Amino acid sequence: MSIVRKIFSVLTPIIVLSAAVFVMVNRQQIIDEITLWQYKPSAEIVAIADRVKMSGVGRKMFYVSNPQIKSANEFNEDCRRVEKGNAILGCYNPSSRDIYIYNVTNSELDGVKEVTAAHEMLHAAWERLGASEKSHLSELLEQAYNNVKNKKLSERMEYYDRAQPGTRANELHSILGTEFADLGDELEEYYRRYFTDRSEVVKLHAQYQEKFESRENEAQKLSESLKVRKEKLNRELSQYSTDLADYNGRVADFNRRAGVSGGFLSRRVIFIVSANALKAELSELNERRANLNSEINSYNSDVLRLRELGVQIDELNKSLDSLEGAK
Repeated sequence: MSIVRKIFSVLTPIIVLSAAVFVMVNRQQIIDEITLWQYKPSAEIVAIADRVKMSGVGRKMFYVSNPQIKSANEFNEDCRRVEKGNAILGCYNPSSRDIYIYNVTNSELDGVKEVTAAHEMLHAAWERLGASEKSHLSELLEQAYNNVKNKKLSERMEYYDRAQPGTRANELHSILGTEFADLGDELEEYYRRYFTDRSEVVKLHAQYQEKFESRENEAQKLSESLKVRKEKLNRELSQYSTDLADYNGRVADFNRRAGVSGGFLSRRVIFIVSANALKAELSELNERRANLNSEINSYNSDVLRLRELGVQIDELNKSLDSLEGAK
């Protein structure tokens, strides 16, 4: 056997073995490349990726996840919620590696589908990270979370800890990446892997979130104001009733004395002074009553506004709830 043939006979199994190892190590990447090559995104899916400024890598993660915009009934079949009171807008199925997005149609909530799509894309990206990178990112995400957390975010993470234990870092990876600005230099650099301009998706989130927050803040202020005003009105009405009863008593006494022979006849000056005093007091009472009526009308108007805000907030929440959409 020639030297060349001997060398070839030795290299062949090595090459075959190396190819097998390469396929094993890069199995998901190979699958993704094949899936991406075969996938033809719809115009709506492309528009979503464009609007949130997905990078080439982000777009790839999105497209290989076969993103689908679903109506309420379809969405409820693909994305099962854990707790009835907590609506979900999208989900990433780790088994099929598909992304499902609820088709929110309320024009006031423009941008919610795009933010949801970006959120789920980051779940797909997280699944493809190595263990060491996930560990390092988990530390960075917790640091960023502690810097930006508020009551709502804390309650949201408590829900994930309760309903989906073991997914905290994964959820923070998607939530912080799409909803919060200024996460620190290292995380900002990391997210540039998936977005050419992450501020766009954060802006979209803030845009529709403001529809809730502006109403909730107004409702909170109105509720607090109404409570104080109600107590004040009750005090003033009570005092007005007391003063009016006292006034009516003195008017009755004045009329009784005026009708009795000699009651005021010998003291005409006293009669005139007393009558004028009662007239002045009546004028003051009438002014107080007019002011009270004005305050009551304003109070009632704000009560109606508070109810209106409650209805508006409820309608916005229903727009995000696929169970409501299926009714």
